[in-house]
This record gives sequence, C-alpha cells and structure tokens, in this order.
Amino acid sequence: MQFVHRIRTIWSWLPSFRAVGETEHLPSAATQLGIVPSSLSRTVKQLEDELGIPLFDRTTKTLILNESGKALLDAVREAMRIVDDAVAVALGDDVRGNVAAMASSDVIQALLIPASALLAATAPGLTLTIVSNVDDDGSEALLRGEVDAAIVSQPGPLPADLRSTELATWTRSVYGRIGRPAADIDRCVLVGTPTSHVDDGWPTERNRIVAVWAPDECAALELCARTDLVTVAFDAVARSCRQSERLAPQALPTIPSRAIHLIHRKAVGRHRRTEALVEAIQAALLEVVADRATSP
Repeated sequence: MQFVHRIRTIWSWLPSFRAVGETEHLPSAATQLGIVPSSLSRTVKQLEDELGIPLFDRTTKTLILNESGKALLDAVREAMRIVDDAVAVALGDDVRGNVAAMASSDVIQALLIPASALLAATAPGLTLTIVSNVDDDGSEALLRGEVDAAIVSQPGPLPADLRSTELATWTRSVYGRIGRPAADIDRCVLVGTPTSHVDDGWPTERNRIVAVWAPDECAALELCARTDLVTVAFDAVARSCRQSERLAPQALPTIPSRAIHLIHRKAVGRHRRTEALVEAIQAALLEVVADRATSP
C-alpha cells in the first residue's frame, strides 16, 4: 500500500501541475485557477520535491515540460477523466452536463447545426457548446478537455492519446452563380489568406486568378452568388448556405472528394456524453446524405 500513501501525498497538487503543464506559463495557469503565481510555483516545486525529479526545464523566461512532466501530464489527464466519468455514473447523470464539439464554421453550418438539433431532442440533459476552429485540428483543446470531439477535413499527425475516425467522404465542386458565363471559370474566391497554403483540390495544371480571399466557404459562396466569380466548396456546405438557390456546380474542372474525420480522445471506460454527441453527428450525416439524394 506504499503507492496509496504516495498518491495521497501528491493528489492535491495534481490540478495545479496540470494547469501549469498545459499552459507552460505560471501567470496564465494561476489565472485559470484563481490563485497567485507564487503560490502555484510553490505547489509545483512541492510536487517535484516529493517525486525527486524535475518536471519542467526552466530558464529565466520559460517553463517547458520535460519528458517526465509530459508522461505525468498524460496520466493526470486520464485519471481526471476517469474520475469525472465515475462521478457522473454515480450521480446517474452520465448523459447530463456539458459536451463540446469543434469544427470549422463551414462544417458547423452543414453538420453541427443539424447534429445539435438532434442532440437537443435525444439528450435533453446535455448542454452543447459549439467551438469554431480555423487554424488547427483541435488536438490541444481535446487534450486539455476543452472539447470532446473535433471534426476536420485534413487531420495531421495526432498525439498518442487521440484517435481519428473517418466519418464520411464529402464531394466537392466548383460553384458559381446560376446563369453566369460558362467560359469564364478562372476568376475565383479562395478560402484563406494570401500567406496561407491553399489546397482546395483545384487542378495544379489549370491557372486561376484570385479575385477575393474569404474567411470560409459560406462567405465565398455568398460572394459568388452575387458576382461572376467561382469557388471550390463542399457540396454539403453549398446546400446549407443562405444563397444555395442562386448557386450551381460548374461542369469543369472536376474537384476530388475529401474525407472528413472525427478526432476524439482515446476511450478510457464509457463516455456517454461523448457517445451521445457522436451518435447525433452520425445521424446528422445520414440526413446530409439523404438530402443530397433528393436534391435535383
């Protein structure tokens, strides 16, 4: 039972360590916990002294988790998730409380909005938070427990604690205003910025002129509905945008389909709140497919 004594000794210091480990910044972690940085620093030092090893590499200006710190942070995250799940089951509210999903604004419009409606009907005890994500795949937010699932179209390399599941393969097309000149296809609206790397499936051998940079596909589609410009978009997003009745896919060029993925934390026990969220997303996907099948 020696390990019980050791865990009991360090148990109360672990939330503070997690906050510092995730931010690698004492003032930010202290703000999260509502304490002063000096108190937080002492707590982390107590934990290191008790374990007999440093958990951070320190300089005068930086605080960076070392390999031992990373291993402990992973374990603390998992332990807290297990305890949180067990408390929810014990209280009989494992499908109550908060659940969060992250996606780009386009996928939110096309998929998470209908999924939210289904979740509200099937799990009224859950409160869903939708988080708009632009620049990354949500890995850090998932590891910190800020979101429970992230939907992305191009996941990069994932940490060992995260899993990627392919949800569906969505078709994409070049869209333009109904009645626009068919031959004028190369003046485009691109999603992103002039400094970003754009891979929207446009054929590399076909030149195009960028007329406008837009923040997302919905904005690009709305602009195309008002001009003779074109843009590449998911068909599901085009059907969900406000100007869908004024848009039509162009015959050429052909744009390859792209898979969308669900990123989530590795399962440890049952996570009914996350399961309910995933079930709603999958059901919404079926509705998107059915809507496509009945569209003219």
